[in-house]
Amino acid sequence: MPAITPTGREIDPNAARPIDAIRVARTLVRTNRVTTLATLDPGGHPYSTVTNLIVEADGTPVVFMSGLAVHARNVAADPRVSVTLADIRTDVMTSPRLTLSGHAEQVPADETADLKVRYVERFPKSKLYLGLPDALFYRIRVEAVQLNGGPGRNANAVTPADLLTDLEPAGALMADAPALIASLNDGDLAARLAAAAGARQSGRWRVSAIDPDGIDLSTSSDLARIWFTNAVTTPNDFDSALAGLLEQRDAS
Repeated sequence: MPAITPTGREIDPNAARPIDAIRVARTLVRTNRVTTLATLDPGGHPYSTVTNLIVEADGTPVVFMSGLAVHARNVAADPRVSVTLADIRTDVMTSPRLTLSGHAEQVPADETADLKVRYVERFPKSKLYLGLPDALFYRIRVEAVQLNGGPGRNANAVTPADLLTDLEPAGALMADAPALIASLNDGDLAARLAAAAGARQSGRWRVSAIDPDGIDLSTSSDLARIWFTNAVTTPNDFDSALAGLLEQRDAS
């Protein structure tokens, strides 16, 4: 059975205003701090909770669970899960919503160091609970995607592969990522990038992550994403793409 039940209806792509479905879906994944997480209890009933969300460099969603939590016990018995993402600052019935279904895969303890850094960057208070002995991270291995574009907008087909960034050609960039991030956070570059990304909230913006497709920015309560026109794979490519973004912003 498919991870998301097909509608059984043919959608006419010309019936509504088109959207860049892949870009919308990828931005929702990259710019949501909070998600609903649905698991299955032993009786087969859906159990939904609200939890924090982080994203790995390649776009894989990751959630934290306490081993004692109901949803963690549910996942241990049945790893099928679903998460839903939306811009909760708006009327969500009039804006895009994204549902991802798949399996939750516990991250081995020796692979959690980078995840903890990413988590604390987004949620500084998490230092209080990430050190608990039953603190667990789970990757969501997405098997099906459903994008609702909102009224009058087509939600074109988006596949799980469309959400991911290929990191293999960008080894040099990712190796230098910590130094590049530190440099970007020295001065006003992060604020200028947030403005270029169309961030709606003022505050102390920081670059929180980079990858071949773009730059993630954050404040204590908000996230923004700026996308490169083309994927970059080396620090020199990154510098060129960054200069282009800033020139475009300063000229506008």
